Amino acid sequence: MARFVRVGSIQFSAFADLQRGEPESMEKVLRMTRNDLNSLKGYNLDLVLTCELVEGYGQTLETAETVEQPGPFLSMYRDFARAESCHVAGSIKLREGDDVFNSIVYIGPDGSVIGAYHKTFLTDNERKQGLRSGDGPKVFDTAIGRLGGVVCFDQKFEQLRFEYRDLKPDILTFPSAYHGGFLQQQWAYECQCYYLTALRFYGGGVIDPLGQPVKLNTNYSRTMCATINLDRVLVKRTGNSGKFPLIEKKYQDEVTIDVPSYIGTALIHSNSDKRSAIDIAREFELELFDDFFARNIRQNDENRRPNVGSLEAVYSVRSAV
Repeated sequence: MARFVRVGSIQFSAFADLQRGEPESMEKVLRMTRNDLNSLKGYNLDLVLTCELVEGYGQTLETAETVEQPGPFLSMYRDFARAESCHVAGSIKLREGDDVFNSIVYIGPDGSVIGAYHKTFLTDNERKQGLRSGDGPKVFDTAIGRLGGVVCFDQKFEQLRFEYRDLKPDILTFPSAYHGGFLQQQWAYECQCYYLTALRFYGGGVIDPLGQPVKLNTNYSRTMCATINLDRVLVKRTGNSGKFPLIEKKYQDEVTIDVPSYIGTALIHSNSDKRSAIDIAREFELELFDDFFARNIRQNDENRRPNVGSLEAVYSVRSAV
């Protein structure tokens, strides 16, 4: 069934005159973030993401907050979530016991904390500052879908991407001080999810599971709002493309099939409350993305010369049974 979700992200841009650790700079970041959040009120958003530099310039280890004793940043996120009945994925330094993490805190529309993702791969400078490395991927089931986190330097590590791929998130949130170029597309495509970004550059926003921009912020606006449909399925074009016109003829505006010419994969969305994208795939006996690759690995193993061995253990491919 169609699952339309309104998402927003905020670019961090006021870092030129900020000094890490100075009270005046931290207060400026708090004020700027509050103003940015207020500018998004009334857009009926379901999820808002803030940039990693909120914690980078807005907090120190000493001012890190706890879920049990929220400070100004966590309180601000919770207040916005309650006021807008919206989820927030907020950048924050979060303390747990004696450890401080570079985190994304996930807050529900009632203002309660759903959970937190701690940056798994810290930079050299972050470790020298005394931050603790996180324990790996986290996915949270929420009212709008499965949310996961990737923070800045994390994006460079394929090990983390492989783990997230198996967790099947609906949206990965990426607050970051750097862009990462094609890596954003790679994460979205391999994890078959939407990739929501909040950066310090123009070009933050949301890209779809084919790695295509849905909407990005520009020099005209530091905030981005877009509607995405989480009811989706990826299928390979090979062997399936002849059925696409039949699907579109039968369901018309109730289905969207996107088949970029450069990648050989199709993204199918159901725009109806009557059936899901996977229902459509099953009805027309479409071979799913994961099943296509699993079958090709298996059949090529069978087709190799004897004693070569199987590559199935080398190439980890999920089964979409």
